[in-house]
Amino acid sequence: WLATEMRELRIKPEIETFDLSMIFQAAKLQLQGLIQGALHVQFVMGIRNAMPVDREVLEFYVRTLLRVSPGATWTGAGIGREQMTMARWSLELGGHCRTGMEDNVRLDKDTFAPSNAALVHAVVQLCEEHGRPVATPQQARQLLGLAEL
Repeated sequence: WLATEMRELRIKPEIETFDLSMIFQAAKLQLQGLIQGALHVQFVMGIRNAMPVDREVLEFYVRTLLRVSPGATWTGAGIGREQMTMARWSLELGGHCRTGMEDNVRLDKDTFAPSNAALVHAVVQLCEEHGRPVATPQQARQLLGLAEL
């Protein structure tokens, strides 16, 4: 139902995945035409009793996603102290980053983030270190296959 509503309203879903089966389910919805265009998947890692923050697991999930849905884009999201680890790995593996106080409230072990902007700044610095420019809103829309505003 939700996929149908999103398609009719021209909303591109971000598929948050917490286990391997969710990748296959998203690809199935795409094949059925319920999700149109390239998938955008967010691998959420670091939640207790779900996907661990493990580089080999992330690499396997990325390979699996691109095998079952060529052309898909993806983001790595780490919960809590693993947020910057996932951002770094995502940049190294060609993915995108997510940051913010919804998932993490610290800049490091001893420092609370004063704002979302401080967390964004930390990811911008990682992007610079990895030679990955930060997308403008227009570039992000293009990367995700979204209509121009």
